[in-house]
This record gives sequence, structure tokens and C-alpha cells, in this order.
Amino acid sequence: MSIKTSLLILSLLSSILWVTVASANVNSEQSIQPQTITLKLQNMTCALCPITIKKALQEVEGVQQVIVDFDTKTAAITFDSKKTNSDALIKATTNAGYPSAIAASNVQ
Repeated sequence: MSIKTSLLILSLLSSILWVTVASANVNSEQSIQPQTITLKLQNMTCALCPITIKKALQEVEGVQQVIVDFDTKTAAITFDSKKTNSDALIKATTNAGYPSAIAASNVQ
């Protein structure tokens, strides 16, 4: 086998290995999906309550988005399930003075 042939084979093998590793990284990143949970809130009495609740939830690590609805007394929270969970979110609202319970969830 010549040096040229050996180099070509090594080049092809390294390309195949690189593509396999790159593909594995993309697949693992795609499998991390944000979770969404809706909490039913208590003690919401004024227009400032949603602001307080939103701030409390945003302080929880892993929370990506918070939408608080005063009319329905709910909060929809999108979060990274590897960093937090529904118990931590409920604790955050309760500590802020607004006890909550799960109303809906797409958490698996």
C-alpha cells in the first residue's frame, strides 16, 4: 500500500468518525425539550400580583418564560426540566404569598 493510499484511507476514516460524533451531538441537543406547566394561583387580588408572581418564578433556575393571567388566576411556565421541576415552581409562588397547584402540564 502506498503512502497516498494510506493517507486517503486515514482521511476518509477521520471524516466518517467526525460525522458520527457531530450527528450524536445534534441528536442529544434536540432531545432536550422545554417543559410547560400551568399553575392555578391563590390570593391574586390586584394588578400588581401578577408582577410579583412573575418575578418570583423568574428567579427559579431553568425558568425560560412566565405568563401570568390575572383573569384566570393562572401562570404558564416554560422551563428546563434538567434544572428545575414543578415542586420548585410551586414553592416559589407559595413563598411569594401565592399558593399554587398544578392546573395543566406537559411534563413527562
